[in-house]
Amino acid sequence: MAQKIHVTPGGLTRTAAKAGIITAGLFLLFGMGFGFVVLSDMPDSETGLKLLVGAFFCLWVVVCITMIVMYLRLLSKPTNFEGNSLVDLDYAKTSDTGSGDFDARLRKLEQLKRDALITETEYLGKREQILGEEW
Repeated sequence: MAQKIHVTPGGLTRTAAKAGIITAGLFLLFGMGFGFVVLSDMPDSETGLKLLVGAFFCLWVVVCITMIVMYLRLLSKPTNFEGNSLVDLDYAKTSDTGSGDFDARLRKLEQLKRDALITETEYLGKREQILGEEW
């Protein structure tokens, strides 16, 4: 009985979250450097343009920091990440045993729920699917 680790639809892998943090951090550094160069090279007579450019780069910084915080919060939650959460319980059925070992599958499902590796909704859905199979 092979187990497959999968990410729920709309979920995010741990690697993708880390890549998002790195990307947002690089965008933050680039934006701050670019903003400093643009604002320092702009003539003093362009006050309105300086305010507009300054507002844009402030928004840039806020968006980058928000992205970093969002990804860090996602990393702190173990669910919806590969390697830490959802295990696909669609075991390969063997030809000699029929539908597989219901007892073992239900116990494994219960353990996943108890360890908070799957949500209550996922637990109930998978349990109903297992119990709906032919015994």
